Amino acid sequence: MRWIGGFGMAALVTLFLCTCAPAAQARPHVLVVGDSLEELTSPYLADYLPGVELTVDAVGGYNSYQIFDLFQESYEPSDDVVVFDAGTNDNPSYPEILAGNLAKVAETIGDRCMVVPTIHGLHPGGVDDSGKNRVVAEFAASRPGTQVPDWQGAVFAHPELMQADDLHPIEEGADYRAQLIAQGVEGCLAYGDAVASAPAEPRADVEPIAAVGRLQAREKAVMDRIRADVLRQAAASLLAGALLAGR
Repeated sequence: MRWIGGFGMAALVTLFLCTCAPAAQARPHVLVVGDSLEELTSPYLADYLPGVELTVDAVGGYNSYQIFDLFQESYEPSDDVVVFDAGTNDNPSYPEILAGNLAKVAETIGDRCMVVPTIHGLHPGGVDDSGKNRVVAEFAASRPGTQVPDWQGAVFAHPELMQADDLHPIEEGADYRAQLIAQGVEGCLAYGDAVASAPAEPRADVEPIAAVGRLQAREKAVMDRIRADVLRQAAASLLAGALLAGR
């Protein structure tokens, strides 16, 4: 091997590659927690999220309290997106249970984006999923970027994708559900990229010089108009007085 300036040729080539090649971009990481629906969905999820590192923790029959426990056990601060696939096994008469657990997840993850599917569950006592889905909608509205794959709407539109219990999807339905959730994850990742690339807002306690100048110019224009109005009113009063005196 020929050495140049104390370095071998191979070392120089390695150094050149290290300094010139772009750094590998970190793969986004997504945490998915849920119940039996997610157990059926998750085997298809990776097919629709190439390049995404997935952690799935799902247990059949779990309610949102228990799924929140799964979240606590599995969550890492490096997670970019959290899929909270919960609520199906919650009592529909008490939607505040789901609301409380969603709030606890949001408090833990801060500004990270969440995917929260709508719910199609059982209806004990004839109580439907309206309350729980209202909770999902209100949560999403209160938290920018939150993605809401419409699983309930998909079930209504495609009942043939469901098993006889009208709760769990068949294989085709699980694949379809995975596509919906994957679209939600992609929406979250796109939202995160948009936020990261947005220009920084000016500090609230420092007003730019240009804005100060515009404000001063507006104030001067307003004061000039006020002075002109006062002078016109004074002139009109004098003229009226002179006319009355001349009668």
